Amino acid sequence: MIGIIANPNALRFSSKKLKGVVKEIEKHGLKVDVFFTQKAGDGRRIADKIDGHYRIIATYGGDGIINEVINGNLNRSVLCVLPAGTTNVLAIELYGKPSLNRALRALIGGKTKKAYTASINGRKFILMAGAGFDAESVFAVNEKNKKLLGKIEYVLSGVKAYIKKSHCFTIEIEGKTLEALWVIVSNSRKYAGNFDISKQTDIFTPFLDVFFCPCSNRTAMLPYCNGVLFSGLHAFAPLVKHFLTDKPIKIEGEPHIQIDGDYFSKTNATIKLSDPIDIVVP
Repeated sequence: MIGIIANPNALRFSSKKLKGVVKEIEKHGLKVDVFFTQKAGDGRRIADKIDGHYRIIATYGGDGIINEVINGNLNRSVLCVLPAGTTNVLAIELYGKPSLNRALRALIGGKTKKAYTASINGRKFILMAGAGFDAESVFAVNEKNKKLLGKIEYVLSGVKAYIKKSHCFTIEIEGKTLEALWVIVSNSRKYAGNFDISKQTDIFTPFLDVFFCPCSNRTAMLPYCNGVLFSGLHAFAPLVKHFLTDKPIKIEGEPHIQIDGDYFSKTNATIKLSDPIDIVVP
């Protein structure tokens, strides 16, 4: 049995495509039930109720609905990702691109693998957490514009956050205390779509890849750090610091924080590896 948790507010949500997914699954002799979210948090509440009643719980939406579901009970069911969101980073991580057809073939194939999650102040994430400027850009996103503009709205919100000016904060990692303008703690290879952020970890590896922009000359450092990140040169650029760790990371100074591309809070935080889940893979 397959239970699909669908977010009708996802950018690329399509009732027609969802009906096609259900029809294709049923052609293979599998029973399908669809549950629609109506407000934030519904994904977690639905997952809590249906865990164990379905062999596979599939999400139809973006990375936000996935984050809600992994924070519910997934002790007895397997997660499957059906992409319909703005960036669909986890779908790219799993399938190479956010292809609904590839995801559907994987679901029907039923191959699974153990994937690691992480947590921040007890809230799980599977992709990444960002603090400082990275999260300020997410905080500045206008949801109405996001539906109209998609990824472009994230670029515009980044410009707004840069003009507003970021404040420095501290991170504690591997016994070191450092000051940063932003930090990205990645559990995955991909970031913000199809950008390669880590060559040393992915969701199937129990390590977190940590990148941060030092707090020095903000005017020069922030464009430099973001430029080398999105050009893929961050692994070689000496001014972008990098740690691979399986130890907790502490963040002090109450910066803005985002997880899996959605705004989390303005708070101090502890980030660490969390419980693994079973996930459908090609």
